[in-house]
Amino acid sequence: MAHEDETAVLISAGKVQGADVYNTEGEHVGIVHDLMIEKQTGQISSAILAIGSILGMGGEHQPVPWHSLKYDTRQKGYVLGIPLAQMQDAPEEPEEAWAPVAKLT
Repeated sequence: MAHEDETAVLISAGKVQGADVYNTEGEHVGIVHDLMIEKQTGQISSAILAIGSILGMGGEHQPVPWHSLKYDTRQKGYVLGIPLAQMQDAPEEPEEAWAPVAKLT
């Protein structure tokens, strides 16, 4: 059975990481840096956005609820349904809160 990266309703996590994120006015606000997945259910809980990232480098990391992002086929990216000002007022998520605690060997 061949592995498919994407179908009409499914996309691989690797393709979501690095995807562009826009506000509701169509302005580019950043990229999806990472996804947080609940261990028990396998459901995506939140996305870590890199706001102000240039070519995937740098930027401020900000978690947003996964349900606040909707894929827009016209822009080939995600639209953030939370106003950027509201998101920026929230405290920045420290990297140690979402980075792997230990590497598997």
